[in-house]
Amino acid sequence: MTRGLLGAAALLALAGSTAAQVDTTARDTTARDTTARRDTTARRDTTPAFAAARPEGPLPRGTRYSFPADSFAFSNAQTLADLLGHIPGVYVARGGMYGQAEIVLYGGRGPAGVELYWDGVPYLPLGRDSVYLDLGRISLAPLERVDVVVLPAALRIYLVTKRQQSTATASQVRIATGQARTANYRGSYERRWRSGLGLSLVADYNNNDGVGGSSSTPFNSVDLWLKAEYLPTPWVGASYQVANSSWKRSPSEKAGLTDHFVYKRRDGIFRLFAAARDDGLGPRLDAAFVTTTASADTAVIARSLSQGALTLGNRWGHGHVAVTFRAQDADRPWQIEGSAAWIPLRPLTLAADAGRARYSNSRNGERLHLAAGLALPLGLTAHGDAAWANDLQTPAVASDSARRTTDLSGALRWDRHRLTVEVGLARRDSFVPRGTPAGLGPLGGLGPTQATRYLTAHAAIEPLPGLHLAGWYFDPYVSSGNDFEPPYHARVSATFYSKFWRVYKSGIFALRGEIAMESWSRGTAGLDTTGNVLALPGATFMEANIEVQIAGVTIFWIQRNMNGMRGGYVPGLDYPRRYQFYGVRWLFTN
Repeated sequence: MTRGLLGAAALLALAGSTAAQVDTTARDTTARDTTARRDTTARRDTTPAFAAARPEGPLPRGTRYSFPADSFAFSNAQTLADLLGHIPGVYVARGGMYGQAEIVLYGGRGPAGVELYWDGVPYLPLGRDSVYLDLGRISLAPLERVDVVVLPAALRIYLVTKRQQSTATASQVRIATGQARTANYRGSYERRWRSGLGLSLVADYNNNDGVGGSSSTPFNSVDLWLKAEYLPTPWVGASYQVANSSWKRSPSEKAGLTDHFVYKRRDGIFRLFAAARDDGLGPRLDAAFVTTTASADTAVIARSLSQGALTLGNRWGHGHVAVTFRAQDADRPWQIEGSAAWIPLRPLTLAADAGRARYSNSRNGERLHLAAGLALPLGLTAHGDAAWANDLQTPAVASDSARRTTDLSGALRWDRHRLTVEVGLARRDSFVPRGTPAGLGPLGGLGPTQATRYLTAHAAIEPLPGLHLAGWYFDPYVSSGNDFEPPYHARVSATFYSKFWRVYKSGIFALRGEIAMESWSRGTAGLDTTGNVLALPGATFMEANIEVQIAGVTIFWIQRNMNGMRGGYVPGLDYPRRYQFYGVRWLFTN
């Protein structure tokens, strides 16, 4: 059944651009409603705000996935890992229901397959697991956007926090509940004054009682975020933000599934900029200083680190160039990075970035990434990437040494009015991932990854107004795949979205319904704690999402594993059957 479903997914090429797959609210079906009044309050009350710390363009078409606010506010995504699951080839190793570990694996590189930046600053793992990042524990509440640049064997993830540009106060309340006594309370408040002073507050509380006898144990988390900005002019400004995250995961009744885990993390980020122009072009200087502290974990001692960065760049209409000098902890004394992009001719786009790092014990690391895109007739575009590295995985481990890798990828894309199709090929070098992700008890680590070629396909089609079909298909050219890269892996979805009842003002009422399926064949899932290979059974998980929006109120209902699949994403760690939660969000602008 799994092979049949995956074959159908491949033949239909139902794997679309993530913007269409996740953010189906982009197209306003009431745009031609001549009865709607023009908004006479349109944005004359805006003030300067920090530029979003996103990957600098221009970038070749198809190399970046963008998730605007609607993509995780008006969809079935509850965590950052849920968002990334819409990118071809991403496997989310879930330890159970919400609250358990959600380790994002891509490219057979283990922790080296994910690079995370919070407002342009590297977000480094710290604490019990100082190698892997658990992306299920990073709250979406303070974010307004997520951008992902896809390299042949790594994801560069850029998180952009909320930026209130209007002097009209905005606030939001979210309340949700569900099975296992799930409770979620979220509130935000954003204010900006004409003087250039801005203030943003977010509080996010989550709790559930777990499922007895399983790996989904009781969980509780509290995330608090505060940001203050001051931009007296559009050419200079400063901001300071504090993100506090604390969570507690109870141990499983059966030993070896889920360990007792208490964790607190505090990040303080100070940023300032000076620019020559107010339109984003011209020379610009950015500086950042960051402090991070991890504490309260009984398994490891408290630890802190600091990092600073200075970036000098210049941007013009058809390109940009930037150089960053970064200093981090004793394991990473300094790094220098450079990036550039250029459109020399209208159909051609070129981009490159490079870096050199100095590590403790006189170790060095280098990396280089080149990308190119070409616009062709009939709506076709082609893009390719080449990534070379001779770098460390775990600078904190004195025995780690640099490993040389060369990875290549390319794709052909076709865009029409209501259709997007892309087919790509990639070649990745062999690799030996290090470290063991905390929270996945039976998993002792990942085995070596052999040099592999991959086929990816993703597309999106709108056969009828309001009906969106999308998905992706991933196939490594090896008989048994690599760890958490089964020979066949696909995700497909069908979404209905419409703004009915045009008698009301445009956008006041909307209905969204989605049903999605993720399926994979048999493969391997790394090594257990004794060094034996874990078998990854084939599985098919389905989920559904219904949301109704009336003005500033959104009512939502989500059900995971609606087909009652017996099993999980990691061998030995099951996922609750037909787990559902539901709630309401209120958005205020007064």
